[in-house]
Amino acid sequence: MSVRTLPLELIADLDNEVRGLHARVSGVIGCVLATTDGRQVSAVVDNEADPQRVSAMVGSIVALGETIGREVMIGRTQFVAVSAVGGMILLQRVPAQRDLLVVGTLARHNTNLGILLHETGITAVAAGKILDEWLGRDRQSA
Repeated sequence: MSVRTLPLELIADLDNEVRGLHARVSGVIGCVLATTDGRQVSAVVDNEADPQRVSAMVGSIVALGETIGREVMIGRTQFVAVSAVGGMILLQRVPAQRDLLVVGTLARHNTNLGILLHETGITAVAAGKILDEWLGRDRQSA
């Protein structure tokens, strides 16, 4: 699947989920939705971060987290968090019939991690349902 082939309706629905997360949590300063191969699908960022560059990295970081999880025998990774002096970014695969998307949420350092995990998870699940619905329609019309 290529971002170039995604219908505008699907991108608009996914965009609504990303913007909703950004609006719901006051500490969130950015959110990206990217393909697992690093292509930006949707983004909203309040700081100087380049969402295309972030999108290029999030899939790789989630994949690395999953590889580490397997290597140390703790199972499939649920999320990856990077905490820094100026904030944090939480990365999570979008649960869907096919592993195609990753969501990344950038937040201020004083944002409650539990709330961030919860809200990022809600967004990931909603994006997965939207994607699954679209994939189901696409298969029915084929």
